[in-house]
Amino acid sequence: MDQQTLNIGTVGTSAIMQQMQEAIRRTPGVASRVVFSRDAERGKAFAAAMGVQDSCCDYEEMLDRSDVDAVYIASPNRFHAGQTLQALRHGKHVIVEKPAALSAADVQSYIQAARQKSVFFFEAITTIHMPNYLCCKALLPQLGTIRRAKICHARYSSKYDAYLRGENPNIFNPEMQAGALNDMGIYCIHVAVDLFGAPRKVSYQAEYGLNGIDLAGKLRLEYPTFICEIETAKNADLQTGCWIEGEQGRIEAPGRLSVFPPFRALINGQEQVIDRQPEGERMVFELSRFRDAIFQRDEAFFMQMASQSAIAAGILEAAHATDGLNH
Repeated sequence: MDQQTLNIGTVGTSAIMQQMQEAIRRTPGVASRVVFSRDAERGKAFAAAMGVQDSCCDYEEMLDRSDVDAVYIASPNRFHAGQTLQALRHGKHVIVEKPAALSAADVQSYIQAARQKSVFFFEAITTIHMPNYLCCKALLPQLGTIRRAKICHARYSSKYDAYLRGENPNIFNPEMQAGALNDMGIYCIHVAVDLFGAPRKVSYQAEYGLNGIDLAGKLRLEYPTFICEIETAKNADLQTGCWIEGEQGRIEAPGRLSVFPPFRALINGQEQVIDRQPEGERMVFELSRFRDAIFQRDEAFFMQMASQSAIAAGILEAAHATDGLNH
């Protein structure tokens, strides 16, 4: 691998991949080499629109390319596990869109495959790499014993009207392992795990559509001294953000969780408003961090992120299992 450039092959032609292609262009030391799509014509058109020279409709062909160091996977959720393992076993680093997996066992299989080939995989969760979020995390110990937390990420989906008309877009298709918790709530889960660790107990109550997909839901994570309440939806615009209360103060961060907004901290009677985030593409922050970890062979960061992904996947697994009792 050219130590000056991380060469990426991308999977998918969705809106999120369009944003990632733009982030790749804006991130020094990263380049997009080839677009993979199962639809050859669609892949070719997408590559041309994104300024990427090559496209292909054979995943193995892309993985065999010597000019591809890493794969960015943004396919429907159902394909994440298979495509991630396939790429790791070909000796490629992997960045996989959230959710990386829906079970902790799948994440453990990623770790094993990555170690066998001396490569890394990372789950793409923009929130936890944003400068404002990192400031929030640094202030957390000053709150003292945490007593309550609420995290919300919800948005009326651009595909919801099509779903109501009887169409079957991927993000509302149970066969694609989509739904509010997997697609939106996963942001909240990662924030909770990154800040508080693994919960003692998980429970989920959801609102279901006619095809069985969870359109919205409330996830309850129990910790020794508090409950973290998570709310998510794809059929409504709710008040989103992160609120944490401790014995010595509180943090209030109302706004879009995926970019983590400026926030207010009131600690020991002292108030401050924090905004350390430069303007720019939200994906650049995580992509830059992943690039650095790969170039620096940062094993500690890899295992930190991999362990967090395993806990998050385990929460998804437990949440869907508990809610199955009520659905």
